[in-house]
Amino acid sequence: MSFKKSFIPALITVLCAASAAQAQSTVQTYGLIDLSVGSFQSSGLKGSAANTRLTKVDGNPMETSFIGFKGTEDLGDGLKAGYVLEAFLRPDTGAAGRFGTSDPFWSRAANLWLQGNWGKVTLGRQIALPYLHTAIFNPFGGSFGFAPAVLLTYGTWGNDKGDSGWSNAVSYTTPNVSGFSATVQGQPGEQTDGSERASYAVAVNYSAGPLALAGTWQTVGAAEAPKANFTKGQRQTLGLMSASYDAGFAKFYGQYGQIENHGFAGTAGMATSLYQLGASVPVSSAGKVLASYGASTEKAAHGGTAPRVTHAILSLAYDHKLSKRTDVYAAFMLDDEKQAGYKNGYTYAVGVRHNF
Repeated sequence: MSFKKSFIPALITVLCAASAAQAQSTVQTYGLIDLSVGSFQSSGLKGSAANTRLTKVDGNPMETSFIGFKGTEDLGDGLKAGYVLEAFLRPDTGAAGRFGTSDPFWSRAANLWLQGNWGKVTLGRQIALPYLHTAIFNPFGGSFGFAPAVLLTYGTWGNDKGDSGWSNAVSYTTPNVSGFSATVQGQPGEQTDGSERASYAVAVNYSAGPLALAGTWQTVGAAEAPKANFTKGQRQTLGLMSASYDAGFAKFYGQYGQIENHGFAGTAGMATSLYQLGASVPVSSAGKVLASYGASTEKAAHGGTAPRVTHAILSLAYDHKLSKRTDVYAAFMLDDEKQAGYKNGYTYAVGVRHNF
């Protein structure tokens, strides 16, 4: 047999096998950049730095910018494996992270997963279940700049002590059965002195046509950067009920949650109840109006004497798609914390958001 007759068929066979293997795997680079310019003001003591109006170019008010890498491999027989690596960034300064250097670099996600007909298991840093529900069931999504539900739970005025992402986590998600699915999530404390304990969370989801319902609960015994570490005996629980209904002319959202703290002194131990009502209203094929009102009430827990504090936020925005990947928006927010000597804050901003 000649070299030509033997080598060329063998080469074709190898190339075809490599092509088939490549077709079974996918790798994707993606991300988002969000930038705005506006006049920003938070509620606070009249004349204080917190209540001072500031005109600035700001990154991430509508959605936190990030860059990500993910891949999947088809293992056959309905089994798949994959990974996700996602890093937050601040495009107004070029810095990494959401808030500062205390943020882990891959703070949005850093995990591996395995999925089959039996469900999905994920290991590594991943989104905390209550934060995922908070973002899904309000018209402003995961916005740390304008979403009342996010701001009053995880953001500037929030009482969450565990962060929106969990490191060292393992989770299991069931298959979707007649619109129902559930996820359980755990995180060991990983401190030899016992100062931080394991955290657990569970979420249940139901979706049928225009209606979606969800409930989630977590108990946190360990904090994540940039949140402060727990000390021995400290624990926080968070429960959240959510709903949405797409009526065609508008999509409506509602949420109610409670946060309880144990082992924390002073104002750090205050209990929080909160709710959010919102709507997303299409006004054209490319534009929609977003509206959300949320309020939280903080009160002393377990015999404490901290004063009762009510905080309300109203956000309005118009979002217009220029293409499938680029949109522009204009937003207004009223921030009202009802404390003696406090003054309201008003924020106005216009921005652009690009997915890649």
